[in-house]
Amino acid sequence: MKVKHIIRMLALLVAGAGLTSCTDWMYDDRSGCEHGLWLSFKYDYNLQRADLIDHVGSIGVFVYDEEGRYVTSFVQPDMHQAEPYRMYFDLPEGRYRFIALADQHEYEDLEAEPSGMYLSEAPQPGDRMEDFSVMLKHVHVGDDWAIVDREVNPLDTLWYAISEQSVYVPSDRYAYDTLSLVRDTKSISISLREIDHPERMDVDDYTFSISHRNLIMNCNPSRADMVADLTASVAVYAPYMKWNTSDDSSSRAGAGRTAHADFMTARLYDDADNEATLTIRHRESERTVIEADLCNLIGQLRNYDETQRYTLQEFLDRGYDFRLTFFLKGGEWQYTDVSIGILGWSKRIQNVSLD
Repeated sequence: MKVKHIIRMLALLVAGAGLTSCTDWMYDDRSGCEHGLWLSFKYDYNLQRADLIDHVGSIGVFVYDEEGRYVTSFVQPDMHQAEPYRMYFDLPEGRYRFIALADQHEYEDLEAEPSGMYLSEAPQPGDRMEDFSVMLKHVHVGDDWAIVDREVNPLDTLWYAISEQSVYVPSDRYAYDTLSLVRDTKSISISLREIDHPERMDVDDYTFSISHRNLIMNCNPSRADMVADLTASVAVYAPYMKWNTSDDSSSRAGAGRTAHADFMTARLYDDADNEATLTIRHRESERTVIEADLCNLIGQLRNYDETQRYTLQEFLDRGYDFRLTFFLKGGEWQYTDVSIGILGWSKRIQNVSLD
């Protein structure tokens, strides 16, 4: 079974399939193409509740028939050249469903400097939608653990969409449909501070990791969703970047320092049997100073959405830029500041309140 980076895989599939489609839709002359499907895209499933589709660089679509069997694929390598972010499919009459996968980078950028670590098995004609899955590039370390292979670069941002129902494409006119993208990839920034002796903090004194059973995501057509494969190994993420910052005002004895570690992970799942666990250990003493349920910590911010309440899973899916600062006192975890991206929401949580 051969797997490839998603967008490259789609480009190869399309090139090899000899598809006949009117892809140059930006021109007005559409003679000979007065039928088929216009498929539009939006990305408003976020906490801003705004359409941020301009974040998307390239997108690929897998086409399935009404029985959920794979038919063909198409890739748009540069979505910014396809405003208003739609694609044309020259499809014969019938009913169809779709799986869309999108990258933040354009196809040429992915070729020049690949940072995307998502892999997928190329579907074959007749394969079912429920057979489709996406997997993180990884290295197995034991029977139930897999290190996500970062190669120094963060994961490329991935979005997905699955049509909830089939769309009828007639033979004599256009059909129209819209897919709403869900951002899979999460940016998680961790900071670590010491209250008593802030000048002693050093990122090199600690190891940071996030573990979660989200190595493989399977298509669930009945829910129009991608769900974690709980039979797969636990994915272990290491930070792709670590550094210290100094603050002269934080300590009378000298410059206080804060340790930072940045992660990119796949989707976070609110599941009591599959916790996303953040672990911070002190290297020299080999003592675990932080072991936290990441979803529970992030979920403390939900009360800042005053206009619409979300379930924890929806909140995790809509958000994508989470920041957590942990405060230690004599090496013991005291409290945490949790915030989220550009929205400016923040909350301080005492460690004892998480029990």
